Amino acid sequence: MKQASKEAKMPTYVCSLSEGFVNDSQKAAIAEAVTRIHSEETGAPSYFVQVVIEEKKSADRFLGGSRAAGQIWIRGDIRAGRTQAQRNAMMLRIMKEVARITNAKEEEIWVYLCNLEPTDMLEYGHVLPQPGEEADWFNRLPKPLQDYLAQLGTTKDTFTL
Repeated sequence: MKQASKEAKMPTYVCSLSEGFVNDSQKAAIAEAVTRIHSEETGAPSYFVQVVIEEKKSADRFLGGSRAAGQIWIRGDIRAGRTQAQRNAMMLRIMKEVARITNAKEEEIWVYLCNLEPTDMLEYGHVLPQPGEEADWFNRLPKPLQDYLAQLGTTKDTFTL
């Protein structure tokens, strides 16, 4: 079996910030925090979560037509079906964690969540499940893929929703 790609995962959170604003350990801390928050709030396994840190030159960022520096913008493409309470909790927790990690002001961190239908996403060679159906989806995967996902820290025994 061809090894599953580590590149295309849902949800995908893209964190755009000024070049050099954070160091490598802060980038890792942001990725860990976003992954943890998404998994805790939705029950989805962490192997679904991808975090991309994009550094931009300050000249690339404008607010109201003026150059802006220090703004952190996080866009999360997530599966539709999450409640408003879940989405609000994720956005607020992500904002607070990123502010703590980067020492940025909370009002300088903008979080947008964009809902995509699960049937519009394919990962690991399979169309994604509806929220809450992850365990059944996992159980239907080929054994080599289950083993690969287990290497990422999730197994049938440790799978929780």
